[in-house]
Amino acid sequence: MARSVTLQVPDELLQCSQRGAKAARKLLEAFLLERLSEAVAPLADDLPPTVQAALQTIEQLDDGTLEQIMREQLPPARQRVYSRLLAKQRQGALTPREQATLQTLGDEARLLALKAAHAAMVLKWRGHGLPAPAAP
Repeated sequence: MARSVTLQVPDELLQCSQRGAKAARKLLEAFLLERLSEAVAPLADDLPPTVQAALQTIEQLDDGTLEQIMREQLPPARQRVYSRLLAKQRQGALTPREQATLQTLGDEARLLALKAAHAAMVLKWRGHGLPAPAAP
């Protein structure tokens, strides 16, 4: 279902969008819809409901908490195990138990990354610039 929305767009933004649409060989409306869809992070339907709920919860948090979520990482001990298992996997020498542990740690690391990315997007939506990456 599509709905119509009327926006007041500053002249400079409209001119840039018109140039972009022309360069992309698209109608202005199609070009703007594409840019808008790029700026909004959809909740993927294929994510488990618990992950979708976690991302929706992130959208309600204060800015300071969002910044903390962006910096979250696996605890150092778990990161060391994860790194060791990844190296061992490259050698093809994982036991079934190690494979299960690697899967669990990988899932945990991917969830942290997804939450961090979503927190960054919410901060961007709120008009904040993104902080510089942390030093390794």
